[in-house]
Amino acid sequence: MWKYGSLFALTLSVLYLGGSANGAELSETSDWKLVWSDEFAGNSLDTAKWTVESGGNPANNELQYYTPGDNIGLHDGHLTITARLQDYGGRHYTSGRLMTKHKAFWTYGRVEARIKLPYGQGMWPAFWMLGENIDQVDWPLCGEIDIMEMVGGIGPKDVKRDALILGSLHRPNLAPGHIISTPKSLTADHGLAGDGRFSDEFHTFAVEWDAAAIRYLVDGHEYEVIDISSNADGFEVFRRPFFIVLNLAVGGDLPGSPDATTVWPQQMVIDWVRVYQKSR
Repeated sequence: MWKYGSLFALTLSVLYLGGSANGAELSETSDWKLVWSDEFAGNSLDTAKWTVESGGNPANNELQYYTPGDNIGLHDGHLTITARLQDYGGRHYTSGRLMTKHKAFWTYGRVEARIKLPYGQGMWPAFWMLGENIDQVDWPLCGEIDIMEMVGGIGPKDVKRDALILGSLHRPNLAPGHIISTPKSLTADHGLAGDGRFSDEFHTFAVEWDAAAIRYLVDGHEYEVIDISSNADGFEVFRRPFFIVLNLAVGGDLPGSPDATTVWPQQMVIDWVRVYQKSR
């Protein structure tokens, strides 16, 4: 989500699955213990857990202005990020982005959220993580774990992008002759069967992350495993603390701009975010 070279340069797998989101979340067991969560049960955002960002994000040529105002709110036990067709800060769209940077960060665990996504051309929701050391080393040396992102609308060859999510890893390219500020990326896809889209109902998006691998799951279905056990090729960045980011971008290099088919406003609705770690 931070910056991209060619996101689709390597697609590891495409898996189309139907089914319900019911019962997909993890429960505490003898192996997994809940270490952090936000159930969004109150009337206002818990600023001890989250920082709301503001400004026009220069990365990815996105079009929105992130505001600290009513683009982010809590309603009926949900966190809602709303994207609007609205002139603000020299931009024509507003939206929201928040993160746990400097407040909560982890090395390894299961990181998951139950989310209902927006839809339509130009929408770019994401649930992702960045290395806590980003201020010291910058991106991509900090590493990036994209747990879930989606680009809305219809893609090439009439692909229903509203029914397709992406899970990615971005790390520095340490190969001889390459500039380390250029990322090396791995991306996998997961799609819904039939006529459904991810905006129809809540789905649970998760990664299970340890020193050996990062596993990507949707509604409890594992759809990709990326081996990070090597201490070379940049994978060592994933053995450090990472923090969580939630945002709804508008436009940019990956989704393209909204058009006449885009319905406003659009919302990314988060039921909860939870982090588990192994107890042994």
